Amino acid sequence: MSILKGGIPLTNLEEWEMHAGPKNPKHWVDGKSAKEAARAWLLSGGTKLPEEVSSALINHKAFGPVQSWQAEPEAKLSFDSFPGETRNTDLVVYAQDSHGPFLIAVEAKADESFGETVAETIAAAADKYLENNRSNRVPRTIQLAAALLGPRQKGDPPLKGLRYQLLTACAGALCEAQRRGYSRALILVQEFVTIKTSDDKHSRNGTDLDTFVKRLSHGAVSAIRPGGIYGPFAVPGAPLLSPGVALFVGKVSRNLRTSCA
Repeated sequence: MSILKGGIPLTNLEEWEMHAGPKNPKHWVDGKSAKEAARAWLLSGGTKLPEEVSSALINHKAFGPVQSWQAEPEAKLSFDSFPGETRNTDLVVYAQDSHGPFLIAVEAKADESFGETVAETIAAAADKYLENNRSNRVPRTIQLAAALLGPRQKGDPPLKGLRYQLLTACAGALCEAQRRGYSRALILVQEFVTIKTSDDKHSRNGTDLDTFVKRLSHGAVSAIRPGGIYGPFAVPGAPLLSPGVALFVGKVSRNLRTSCA
């Protein structure tokens, strides 16, 4: 059990900030996701999974108690052959349980959003393409939608309203799991409720995650509850993936409003 960045063990907040902290120091503050995620994963000296993560895993039949794990914060996960953008995942955990090896891609959120919608992403990409004729964001988005979602079915939320960050999170996790020969990949939203976060923004993020999973599952799952893991979800795969990696989506929450300074 260890947390490493560039082969360097991270055992305290100072080491984490130095080697894997946010580019903007203003984002490394109590009550926000970067620092609180580091604190949560270092709570036991980096030797045990956060309690809420362990609990969620053992409550899903496709997982079990984790026997060993290694994690990397701010991990870059490629998911296509286009130059430029690489998926930056807050924390990737390579774990082993009685079912074998699996991957957890942690998306740490205080009340930060999941970023632009697909519609906003495509509009910005079109503007960029008109400027320099080199943007790959539009074909990349089409590939992501084809590989993860497939054709829209009756009752599915439209693609335009989904959060692009959730598409890249799934693609990065699935491709990394496939490269390593793993059969399971879990996207885990780790939410931190603090005195610096807004309940309205937490609700917005919850709605965005629910909408995404409703489209991903074609209505089989309409809501993600804290503490729960859902799936497996079968994705079309092509043109980014080969069959064989099962996708799961979960969420855990840590309420720090009584302990944040």
